[in-house]
Amino acid sequence: MPVERNALVGDIRRFNRFYTGLIGLLDETLTHSAYTLTEARVLFELDRRSGASAADTGGTAGFLARMFHLDIGPAASEMAGELRLEPTYLTRILRKFAAAGLTEIRADPNDRRRRLSLTARGNQALAKLQMTANQDLARLTAGLTDDEALQLSDALKRVTRLLGGDMGETATSGNRQ
Repeated sequence: MPVERNALVGDIRRFNRFYTGLIGLLDETLTHSAYTLTEARVLFELDRRSGASAADTGGTAGFLARMFHLDIGPAASEMAGELRLEPTYLTRILRKFAAAGLTEIRADPNDRRRRLSLTARGNQALAKLQMTANQDLARLTAGLTDDEALQLSDALKRVTRLLGGDMGETATSGNRQ
């Protein structure tokens, strides 16, 4: 029996409204922190990328490098593309992080390339966000039986696979964000 695509779209949108409300994604900040969801995701991506440098990606400075006056262009421009953020918006976030002492430019001790990295303060902020998000999700699923938890896990993996996601990355980010 063919699936009515408009009904499927409606089902997905209904689920999105349910889930974003359930976990508070429309709140001004994530898990009552100082960071928006977008800012938290950028912190996570900076950590995940472990400070990729321009030399790692060909050495050509992109838009963000010119705007931010750093030798991080391709890595940051790639991040903006992957997160579907306007480069200028990501630049504002990166400047905010630098001003707050969450990020810094470090010379790689092995090859002296400059890398954008989280500072100790940035790592602490990210760890707190991850801990709080994990606690929130643990509370959300605490009432599930083992069988229900397995069903939910399988359903999440299936949705990700059906919509073209990479479960390896999803599993990693699920533990961190």
